[in-house]
Amino acid sequence: MSDAEHPPDAEPHEHHDHAHDVEGPGYATPQAAIEQAEREKTAYVMGLHVGQDVDAPDFLAVVDVDPDSDTYSEVVERVRMPNKGDELHHFGWNACSSSCHIGGLERRHLVIPGQRSSRIHIVDTKDRRDPEITEIIEPEEVYEQDLSAPHTVHCIPDGEILISMLGDADGELPGGFLELNDDFEVEGRWDPPGEIDMNYDFWYQ
Repeated sequence: MSDAEHPPDAEPHEHHDHAHDVEGPGYATPQAAIEQAEREKTAYVMGLHVGQDVDAPDFLAVVDVDPDSDTYSEVVERVRMPNKGDELHHFGWNACSSSCHIGGLERRHLVIPGQRSSRIHIVDTKDRRDPEITEIIEPEEVYEQDLSAPHTVHCIPDGEILISMLGDADGELPGGFLELNDDFEVEGRWDPPGEIDMNYDFWYQ
């Protein structure tokens, strides 16, 4: 993702209800999603053991939300993290409507950060009811960017992934942003224009 700013005389980008030349993930507008999207049949929910008297890792629960299914509203699978103490936080998809114009992308992988551990898990949902962890970015790789404590994950328009980080490598403010490419490799850190006092949730429009 480039941090270059638009020149002062640049025309603002307008969003239109038209079909893109390239079919990417998601939809060009909220209205298109309302009219075209199929109902989700599976939901993914974090299960935390951090802070409890349970000596076990956090997990990702797979919930059946298909009203026509015999297991409707039940947890049909649990994907347990390989380490204890992660404190899973605001996870997101690798691709979404922000990158609907990028061909070849698929909304398939969940990027799940561990806020306390600074570990980032990549979960493949090719089988929506039986996902699996396929890759883990270990804390040391995050610390190399002088960042820690991943908080919120969002896909961005160029097909990459941006994660807000609460702290530097020593856990001190203000943190910053970690960028992953579409192969889930650490691309580097991104710093917004100006200074921030602290980092937290963010949204990409």
